[in-house]
Amino acid sequence: MKKIVFTFIVLVLPLMFSGCMDNFLSHDPPVERVQDNFFQTQQDAEQALFSVYETLTFSHGRSNDGFHPFDVVSNMLSDDAYAGGGGSGDQPALVEFNAHNIAVTNGKVLGLWSDRFTGIYRANLLIENIDNIDFPNRETRDYFYGEARFLRALLYFDLVRFFGNVPLFERPLVAAEVRVQQADPGDVYAFLVNELVEIIPKLRETIPSAEVGRASTWAAKALLGRVYLYYQDYAQPVFGLGDLPISSAEVVGHLEDIVNQSGHALLPDFADLWGTAGNNNNEAVFSIQHITNTFGDWGFLNGSIGNWATTMTGLRGVGFHPIYSRGWSFQPVTGDLAGSFNQDTDSRYFVSILDPVAEGVNHAPDEMYQFQGFVFKKFYPRNQDTPSVNVDFNWPYNRPVFRLADVKLMAAELGSANAQLYFDQVRERAYGSDFVSIPATKENIMEERRLEFAGEGHRYWDLLRMGLDTAADKINGQAQAEISINFRTDRLGLLPIPQSEINLSDNTLIQNPGY
Repeated sequence: MKKIVFTFIVLVLPLMFSGCMDNFLSHDPPVERVQDNFFQTQQDAEQALFSVYETLTFSHGRSNDGFHPFDVVSNMLSDDAYAGGGGSGDQPALVEFNAHNIAVTNGKVLGLWSDRFTGIYRANLLIENIDNIDFPNRETRDYFYGEARFLRALLYFDLVRFFGNVPLFERPLVAAEVRVQQADPGDVYAFLVNELVEIIPKLRETIPSAEVGRASTWAAKALLGRVYLYYQDYAQPVFGLGDLPISSAEVVGHLEDIVNQSGHALLPDFADLWGTAGNNNNEAVFSIQHITNTFGDWGFLNGSIGNWATTMTGLRGVGFHPIYSRGWSFQPVTGDLAGSFNQDTDSRYFVSILDPVAEGVNHAPDEMYQFQGFVFKKFYPRNQDTPSVNVDFNWPYNRPVFRLADVKLMAAELGSANAQLYFDQVRERAYGSDFVSIPATKENIMEERRLEFAGEGHRYWDLLRMGLDTAADKINGQAQAEISINFRTDRLGLLPIPQSEINLSDNTLIQNPGY
């Protein structure tokens, strides 16, 4: 009999949703069970599903060198942030990301790859065994099934964006299957679209408050919009691919459904989106849940499911301050991003960007590598939210994957009849009484996306959607005398396939161009 693949800690840590812990702890330890008798009850399904959700929080140890949150890495790849840290020897693998001089042995690259394939493997196990589970009714079975497939699609979308040429698994592999082939990128995108269209009616429109953080119908529709736009603007021209099995009009229809039927709404005050009080606010269509727990510390990095971007972002040398705490000074903001805001009229500036001099925050600029005077503020560590245990790894700030502002801007970009209205609504919140309408052109929308989502990890992917030459111009434009950056268009904006994975595949996997 095969041993169950989930370890005890893998099943404990994902219990991110209130109401689950007491019932879970009354069970026999999962390590005493085997796969053949595990997938039986709804509680088994919950443990298996939550272990997939848990992989969305991965950025720390596992079997690689950690410290690679999705948003932090994506910001460093863009023109919005440098690598930072305490010096060139402080996480040099991150310096490689910012310099676009990434080794095929880079541990962060391996982390991004392996974390997502771990989640895909767990999702595939649940999907394969879903019909062996005794659910109370078909509806419950369907939304568990839909959530597992949504998470698999979200993880695959990350993979195909980061790496382009990836294997496509719809079932759990066994150890002997090492000579795996990479799928054509067009097949991966078609798979994503077909999956999302099929699961949209299986997912729930309303998530109970005790299960906040689980994927809804609206989350799948938002992911469909993001996949379509990225395919249309980046993958299709770069790889020479055909059309997706869905039209832009159909995608707009799904995005309009979110706007008109989901109950999600733009919050009146942009500042209310952030901090613990902003977790799971009504604008958040889907967020990664980060919580404080007692497991994660320097002796057990894998035990953390807090938001590592928070400590990584904080300034070094912060003494007492009534609001702000300290951190490790990674991903310092470029002067170009800070200067793109109209500081006098755009309320998002003081919510998104922290200028320690202007706000009277003591700091140690000489101890901060590549520091330009600004840091990201949305997930910045604040004293009032300081975790009671293991401070560095336990910040409970959720990361929004989809916000309604994003949905409205996607719909506007795809030519919704309400394009100008949606564009104006996002900007009017930002500018208040200083708001002046400008045309909802693609150029204006892309600039608005940079300001609206500063620090959230979207900018690099939007740059690639603008074209490789534009991305090269914007990213390489941030190079300075002591900051080397060389984005090469021949690499297509992709990361290298981890060399260790190529070796494990008996050289079946083929390295990406330019590496």
